[in-house]
Amino acid sequence: MFARLQSLTRTPRRRRFAAGTGFILIALLASVSIFATGPNPAPAVRTEKAWPVSVIEVTPAAIQPSFTAFGRVESSNVTHLKTDLNAQVADIHVREGDWVEAGDELITLDARELELALDERRAELAQLTANLASVRTQKEMLEASTEQYRSVYQVAEKKLERHRDLMAKRLISQSLLDEVTAEADQASIRYRDHMRALTDVPNLMAAAQAAVDRATAQVRQAELDIEKTRIAAPFRGPILGVFVAPGDRSNLGATLADIANADAFEVRVQIPVRYGDRLHDTLARGSEVTATTKDGVPLTLSRLSSRVRPGQSGLDAFFELHVTTGSPHTALGRLLELNVTLPEETSVVALPVQAIYENDRIYAVEASSAEPEGAATEFRLEAITVERVGEMQDENGEHRILVRSPAIHDGERIITTQLPRAISGLLVEPA
Repeated sequence: MFARLQSLTRTPRRRRFAAGTGFILIALLASVSIFATGPNPAPAVRTEKAWPVSVIEVTPAAIQPSFTAFGRVESSNVTHLKTDLNAQVADIHVREGDWVEAGDELITLDARELELALDERRAELAQLTANLASVRTQKEMLEASTEQYRSVYQVAEKKLERHRDLMAKRLISQSLLDEVTAEADQASIRYRDHMRALTDVPNLMAAAQAAVDRATAQVRQAELDIEKTRIAAPFRGPILGVFVAPGDRSNLGATLADIANADAFEVRVQIPVRYGDRLHDTLARGSEVTATTKDGVPLTLSRLSSRVRPGQSGLDAFFELHVTTGSPHTALGRLLELNVTLPEETSVVALPVQAIYENDRIYAVEASSAEPEGAATEFRLEAITVERVGEMQDENGEHRILVRSPAIHDGERIITTQLPRAISGLLVEPA
């Protein structure tokens, strides 16, 4: 039997099976030995990530908000110089772009025809003045002869009365009484005509005086027409355009030249609606709102528009612009960049744009007080709801947002980093 088993193990197939079985047993023993003698590791502890942030320390203070806006130069007083004369243009003294002072002669019209008309009016005035003098002389003579006419009339009446008495006594004939009666009637008619003429003299004098006054006015009108041949600047300012040339004939109501009043220059600026009420209140209190151009020219707010134009989202504000001769700001329609300064706001802080979350929230950095003694201090975020009160530029020209909140205290540290998932309690590492 033993001999038979030996014969079986000697076969190649049996030998391979025995070797494989032994190898597996050895591997199992080795694995069990490793796990039995290996170390027992402690479980991994997951640590909270601290987000690095930039912070600034702020103190609420009184600050004037300001913002940048663009406006166009306009003039509230642009005059279109016209004439009501029909005359030839004699000379042009200015060109477009020239700066003139009040009273400077701009255009001269030919005055020869008007001078002839003036001579005619003066002659008419002289004639009517003579007529008035004649009426006055007539009045004086009538007044001087009134007593004589009255005396003749009274004598004729007394004579008639005597002859009537004589006729009653049959001492005179009827024919003689008729002659005396006729003489008395003639004296009465002459006296009444005289008195009627004397009574009508004031009317004649009034008519003559009115004619003289009318002729005087016509002379003054003719003189005024001659003065109108000298087209002068009504105020100082730039010439915007000249529309005639020497030799042209002026038409009634036609524009000869355009001039802008230098004292009425202003800049029209569109103000955001959120500032409208504040500016209205400021102007109502008599306070001043100022602005400066990019090159430092000062301006003052004069008024606000009373309507919002179609296609606009803000109110038009008008800033007075004081210009001088040759100033580059005298170009109407020029676009200017302004820095508008608003009235002072109290208890506000200026923060960079990246410190503002969703327009009304910022985050303060607070030190954690729940740490074990001797452990490192942790810093966590605390959300603060704020009111936006305006904008400004700091001394370095950096844009800042002005916010206000009773939760902001002196020395408060505010993050200026935009974190994608900023929430209260988030662990941060302030720089």
